[in-house]
Amino acid sequence: MDILIIDDDAVDRMAATRTLKASMLPINTIDQTASASEAVKLAKNHQYDMILLDYQLPPSNGIEVLRELRGNNDFATAIVMLSHSNDEELALDCIEAGAQDFIMKSELTAARLKRAILISAERYQLERRVLDSHNQLRILAEQDSLTGLSNRYFFDEALKDAIPKASRDNTTLALLFLDLDKFKDINDTLGHDAGDYFLKEVARRLERPIRGGDKLCRLGGDEFAILVHDFKHSHQIRLLVKRLLESLSEPVEINGQDIDITASIGVATYPDCALDPVELMKCADVAMYRSKALGRNQVQYYSKDFHEHIENRVRLENDLKRSLEKNQFVLFYQPQINAQTYQMEGVEALIRWQHPELGLIPPNTFIPIAEEANLINDIARWVLETACQQFSEWIRKLSTKNVNFSISANLSARQLKDFGLTEHLKACINRFQIPAHHLELELTESSLESSLTALDMLKRLSDLGVRIALDNFGTGYSSLSHLNKYPINLLKIDKSFIQSVYSVDDANLLKAIVAFAQSLNYDTVAEGIETEVQRDICVELGVKRLQGYLFSHPLPAHDLEEQWLV
Repeated sequence: MDILIIDDDAVDRMAATRTLKASMLPINTIDQTASASEAVKLAKNHQYDMILLDYQLPPSNGIEVLRELRGNNDFATAIVMLSHSNDEELALDCIEAGAQDFIMKSELTAARLKRAILISAERYQLERRVLDSHNQLRILAEQDSLTGLSNRYFFDEALKDAIPKASRDNTTLALLFLDLDKFKDINDTLGHDAGDYFLKEVARRLERPIRGGDKLCRLGGDEFAILVHDFKHSHQIRLLVKRLLESLSEPVEINGQDIDITASIGVATYPDCALDPVELMKCADVAMYRSKALGRNQVQYYSKDFHEHIENRVRLENDLKRSLEKNQFVLFYQPQINAQTYQMEGVEALIRWQHPELGLIPPNTFIPIAEEANLINDIARWVLETACQQFSEWIRKLSTKNVNFSISANLSARQLKDFGLTEHLKACINRFQIPAHHLELELTESSLESSLTALDMLKRLSDLGVRIALDNFGTGYSSLSHLNKYPINLLKIDKSFIQSVYSVDDANLLKAIVAFAQSLNYDTVAEGIETEVQRDICVELGVKRLQGYLFSHPLPAHDLEEQWLV
């Protein structure tokens, strides 16, 4: 046996040690400590068979150590409390706190200690078996025996706990009810064994998209529930629903037969829909049955505002899919000004969506939707082609003058994986007869990361003669290794570094960024300039180009011609 003695009195520890050795018990090691903190550390790091724990253990007492050790569910050592006191209430407190026995130090004889150790060890084993049985019963009570998911009882309790916590933390909850469509037909035609296999496969697939802290449960039959904690935006729920439906998109093979999986999903949110568990479940249930009534294999949202937001996004996505063929996109152009001559030295092409009903939609509204719907590459190619065509027209109109400005367009991270981009851009340059070195492609730092695909694509684009600009410089992943690795010609300083400047005293960070760029011989563009102070400081620091509302808002091509090219 391995035994730990915890006592601040060295004489008492020696006495306990002598008594243990005289007990004729099969003892291997006897460790000792006078410190409560060291005792806890030793007890947790070593599997002792018995601990003798003194009640008086300054600066606290032994019962606090006892409670800390028993607070760990994995702790499996019998504990006997020792004390000079014969207070029966104290002894009872120690037993209630988790000790197996209580012995007065004056009664610590070899026979008494041997009997206490043996009885305590046996009693503790009984306690552990009772606890293990309790845990097994709890698992049986909370776990669905077929799928291994949590069951209806667990779900009800989790929801009851989640709503008060969300109220205290001022966070949100989403409740998703999912019902398998026409599951009864599987049981009726293929038998209940096939139905059980089908349910287990569905459960396995539903686990994939669920976050670790969220709860997936089988309510019974073919109904499942998902409790999502603390989502920040309604779009996150839409993405989760999309991933859930995607996880069920492949059929299940049963006895050589492919069985399709479709599900109707209802979503309700706290606090938008309801403020208590019963009402929230009703809302999700109503939304689910509405989903079934509208044709199955879809999702419906109970919250009016939530539902409207999702419907608007879905509508935008559907409209976006037809926007190119309907020629609804337009380009606006924002000039970039030479910091010395104040003449236009560059122009950035910026896309807008001219929606027939919603009017002019800015890119930050529809570009994320386009990326999610895999429409971004087609839209981005349209931007490149249209910008090249417009630049060609300006070259033709300025044939009697030298064209001394460039045109730039934005690239997204997805475009760097578009293996046809290089050929498309080369075709545009040849078709519209524009000098490649007058074309600049802007990409953000975050789109670079450490992708070998991005590096290869940028080198191929650079080989065409176009210039590469790093947009939003200073906010992303840039490092010297990035700048040395990629064929970058131009750094566009993020507007956050410009718009925080109200005087020379605010410009230290901006000064450092400009000096860094100049030391590596990169051209610089300061974007977001809105005040004369910002302009003057950028000029003084040696920034090459200036861009912002102080000079011009983005303009339609015709307006830019009239204001800057005449």
